[in-house]
Amino acid sequence: MQESFLIFITKISLYPTVIFTGLVMFVTLYWLVSLLGVTDMDNVEIGDSGADSNLSNLASTGVFTGLALKFGLYGVPLIVILSLVSLIGWPLSYLYSSLLHQWYDSGLLYYVFGTGALVLVLIVSMWLTGLIIAPIRKKVTNVPKRNASSNLGKTAIVRTLSVTDKHGEAELSDGGAGLILRIRPDMDSKALPLKQGDKVVLVEYLQETNAYRVAVVKDL
Repeated sequence: MQESFLIFITKISLYPTVIFTGLVMFVTLYWLVSLLGVTDMDNVEIGDSGADSNLSNLASTGVFTGLALKFGLYGVPLIVILSLVSLIGWPLSYLYSSLLHQWYDSGLLYYVFGTGALVLVLIVSMWLTGLIIAPIRKKVTNVPKRNASSNLGKTAIVRTLSVTDKHGEAELSDGGAGLILRIRPDMDSKALPLKQGDKVVLVEYLQETNAYRVAVVKDL
């Protein structure tokens, strides 16, 4: 049992699998921290819902962004894309390390074939990730904007440890599982920082950041 575990650790530490191993560890840590409320899942996106019309201008967007748009990796938070790419790429690269890479355990061929496998696995992972998020992206872009404004005036509970101009989440009870909303403080809240557990009222929807401006609910 111990020997099998050591073999497993050795294989996930080989190039190029070690890159995906590190990526899996990063996204796992991020999700754990997010669940604890230390950070929020910022809506960092590559491109936007209208990115399809820009695919002919990939050269002007940069290599990484251009490839991301080509594979349909946009319209959802970047951490979701990274999670899917890592979870798909890790077993594929591990399979390569287990079956093929063992024939080249050192030297120039080790890195030549390893780099080739890395590029191939990345392409396959990005392609499959694009297929997975395509229906999600369509549903997100089809959500009516009036749903956002209908939440104004409602009270929510801060779930992150702090709320700043770039970070913060609150939970809004909707009669079901609840909604997790991105929030930003108003001027009064900046003077008296919000913290986890505080009650806030949603006073303004910030469309450019998909977040709500909130004000603290003062106890009478």
